[in-house]
Amino acid sequence: MNPINLQLSPDSLSQGEEAILQEIALQLYDQNIFTFGQARRLANLSVWEFQQLLGQKKIQRHYTEAELIEDIESIKTGSW
Repeated sequence: MNPINLQLSPDSLSQGEEAILQEIALQLYDQNIFTFGQARRLANLSVWEFQQLLGQKKIQRHYTEAELIEDIESIKTGSW
């Protein structure tokens, strides 16, 4: 197993747990370690809120067939 290198900004550390989780989620998503759904759940954000956060941080959205299936399942179960 390869180690994962994450860097937390002093700003997020001073803003509390929510900011830290969002920063970790963004980095895991950006490094293709987490899917969009996994990252947004870790960040505790809705689909739309996480998309906005990606845009604010200028992180490009990558979308695979597996993520499409995950999104369809989320819609079916009402966790969208």
